[in-house]
Amino acid sequence: MLAERLRARPSLPWLWLAAVPQARALRGVEGVGMRLHRLPAGEGYGGDVRCSLPLPLPAESVQTIVLQHVLDRGSEALLGECERVLMPGGRIWLLVLNPLSPYRLRWRRHAIVARLPGSWLMLARRCGLQAVGQPQYLGPIWRRDGLRRPGSDLAPLRAACLLEVEKRAAAPIGMMPAKVQWRHPMPTT
Repeated sequence: MLAERLRARPSLPWLWLAAVPQARALRGVEGVGMRLHRLPAGEGYGGDVRCSLPLPLPAESVQTIVLQHVLDRGSEALLGECERVLMPGGRIWLLVLNPLSPYRLRWRRHAIVARLPGSWLMLARRCGLQAVGQPQYLGPIWRRDGLRRPGSDLAPLRAACLLEVEKRAAAPIGMMPAKVQWRHPMPTT
């Protein structure tokens, strides 16, 4: 789904940071972009380049960033660095694991820690980013009986959550003519 969104914006520079290599999902995505994935044992990132934080990109040079299944450890530093390289008006699509999903039982053996979507949004706000829209839950729904009951909303039980945040910049206010009204007559001599 995110690769389709990137395909719709071919001329804008993008960055895709994932937990594992994502060559298949990004086939056909054109434009200027960089694909990175986390290296084992916290050795930084690999992919199109091998690097660590800070990212080897100039400030405000990327329009769209996809953070796919970012791990909890080091996430504040990573979001701060993403805010640095993101252009004003640029978006970060943050795909995180849903800790309310029954799928969390599968992650336990991999030592993956998931945060609630609200805590990711607070972390993004601390890094100077603003939430856009509501969290969107993705992935399969875990159902006990295999039937969906009418009127039941099982979206918060899906495996992942997509959060969208934006870098906003304060626009300078232009000069305005001052309105001066004297309350008392002023002596002129």
